[in-house]
Amino acid sequence: MTLLSVLAFVLSLSFAASAQYAGWTIPDGGKDEKSPLKSSPDLVKKGKSLFASNCQKCHGPLGKGDGPDSNKDEPAADLTDEFRYELNPEGVLYYKIMNGHPPAMPAFKSTLTKNDAWTLVEYVKSLRKPQ
Repeated sequence: MTLLSVLAFVLSLSFAASAQYAGWTIPDGGKDEKSPLKSSPDLVKKGKSLFASNCQKCHGPLGKGDGPDSNKDEPAADLTDEFRYELNPEGVLYYKIMNGHPPAMPAFKSTLTKNDAWTLVEYVKSLRKPQ
């Protein structure tokens, strides 16, 4: 393999990885991270409260991306869309919450604790189940 071939291969891998997250800051191995919190109804209830105060204005009360502050031309993500389940395992959800994706999605790393972010992840995961 020539140096040019190796370079092209490496660039294609990095493009594929960055394309998957379309500008989101997800560190290597981040998608495989698991919550340090034990899932429970109380944790989901706390997550729902955090969601209501931090996320609902854009993602809507049921996480469908239809909140009053959601951009009509580029709405907030529908967190209940089955298409997103595989693309957004809990590690990716955590990093998206913490780092955001300006200008549409704010970063919460300066306002939420790590445990709060993982608590939100648990609530978002609960939105994926039939209500």
